[in-house]
Amino acid sequence: MPDDYAYINTRVRIMRTKLLDGRSLDSALAAGSYQEFLRVLTETDLAANLRDTTTEQAGLAELDQALSRNLFDTARKVLGFADGDAKREIQALLMKWDLVNLKTVARGIITGRGTDAILANLIPGGTLKPAALQAAAQSTDLPGAAAAIALSGHPLAAAMRTAAQAYASSNRMLDLEVALDQGYYRHALSVARNTSLRRYLSREIDITNALIARAGAGQPLDPSLFVAGGKLDAAGYARLSGGDAGGLSDVSAILDAPSLEDAEVAARTALDTATRNVAAGDPEGVGVILDFLRRKEIEIAKLRLIGRGKFYDLPTDQIRREVQA
Repeated sequence: MPDDYAYINTRVRIMRTKLLDGRSLDSALAAGSYQEFLRVLTETDLAANLRDTTTEQAGLAELDQALSRNLFDTARKVLGFADGDAKREIQALLMKWDLVNLKTVARGIITGRGTDAILANLIPGGTLKPAALQAAAQSTDLPGAAAAIALSGHPLAAAMRTAAQAYASSNRMLDLEVALDQGYYRHALSVARNTSLRRYLSREIDITNALIARAGAGQPLDPSLFVAGGKLDAAGYARLSGGDAGGLSDVSAILDAPSLEDAEVAARTALDTATRNVAAGDPEGVGVILDFLRRKEIEIAKLRLIGRGKFYDLPTDQIRREVQA
């Protein structure tokens, strides 16, 4: 199994040709009913995962399960192409979904949402074993969830334990989430030998810090919430609360956005651009995989939105606006 990206990227480029293009998404949007939407999907590369969605009693739960399986299968297939350092770097990319899942578990426990609701909102493409996530979701408190992740030996286990302690000290969700961010980026940077991967992670870290600053609503920033590893140093992070973006256009767009929701849209747009640029600038590096995985995640998210819209018979224009948001 190869340790470089020449072979891996060749295989991933083939997989990218099977992503749904604009025409396929338009066909899904144009479907006159939920059943017609499912029929459109059965004519795509997702067909193998959709068998249970066409039974008489099938609904949105079956669609979500099918889309989740497709994302999981895609992530496992990409990881299976790699070995050695390349595999560790790809795992670090997939671990971003683990980061999101740990935040989802933590929020669910804090708000008392229940195991089923937590599990239904997890992204299945990460590296955490499903059994570990289920055990964490079934926990009655954050220390219990952290212990469940620790038993799995996952690289983010220490970050989850630190996050639980941070929340116990402050009772603030932001402290918990930033502790997880800090742990994830420390790990990702520690395994990133590829220059383009380090450059992308640096960009993502700056965007994360900008979103933390927006969450602070212009108040002086707590230095303990700084995520290290980006272009912004600790002093530059402190200046974000005053609107000083340090000359970074992506950060400026987030700080200047009229609302937190608009800031999050600006962040997603910046990351989409960053992945495309990394893929184009380093065709023999990890950027091709990074770009593909992000496109795949977006594809699944859009299909979930369209499926819900068709299931509840919402106007097509309304669904289109939600998909394009």
